[in-house]
Amino acid sequence: MNSSTRISLVALILAAGAFALAAAGWQQARRAVVEHAEVTAPATEWLGGNAEERFVVVEKQLRGLDVAMAEIGYRFTELYFAGKDGNWDYAKYQREKIDLALRLALVRRPKRAKSAQPFLDEALPAVQRATDARDAQQFARAMDRLRTACMKCHVDEDVPYFTLELPERRISSIRAER
Repeated sequence: MNSSTRISLVALILAAGAFALAAAGWQQARRAVVEHAEVTAPATEWLGGNAEERFVVVEKQLRGLDVAMAEIGYRFTELYFAGKDGNWDYAKYQREKIDLALRLALVRRPKRAKSAQPFLDEALPAVQRATDARDAQQFARAMDRLRTACMKCHVDEDVPYFTLELPERRISSIRAER
C-alpha cells in the first residue's frame, strides 16, 4: 500500500470515528479516534483485504443516513438550547455542523437530496440569519421552521413516523459563559 492510499484510508477511518461520536460516549470515542490516528497501518482484524475491499468495509461503517441523522438530532438539540441561552457562537457552530453532516450524508445517498433541499436552502439559512442577528425571537421562529423542514423531509422520504418536536431536555452540559 502506498503512502497516499494509507493516508486516505486513515482519513476515512477518522471520518467513520467522527460519525461514531454521535452514537457513543464523546470522550471514549474521541480517545479511540485519536488512538487510531496514531496507527501507521490499519488493523487487520476487522479491516482486511486489499485497498478496494477496505474501502467497502469503511463505507459500510458510514452507512446511509441513519448515523448522520443521529448526529444531526444531537446537534439540533444543542442548537436549540444554544439559542435559548443566547450562546450565539455555539449555535452558529452547531448550525454549521448540521449543514456539513447532511451534505456529507447526501454524497452517500444522493437520491435523498431533493427532499433535503428546502432544509438546506431555506430552513438552515433562516437559522443562520437569526444567529447572526443574535435575535431570540427570530431564532425561535427559525427553529420551528427548521423542525417543520425536518418533518417535511421525513414525510417526503416515507418515514413520517420519525416525528420531531422542539427539545424539552438538554443532552450535554455545554452552557453560555456566565
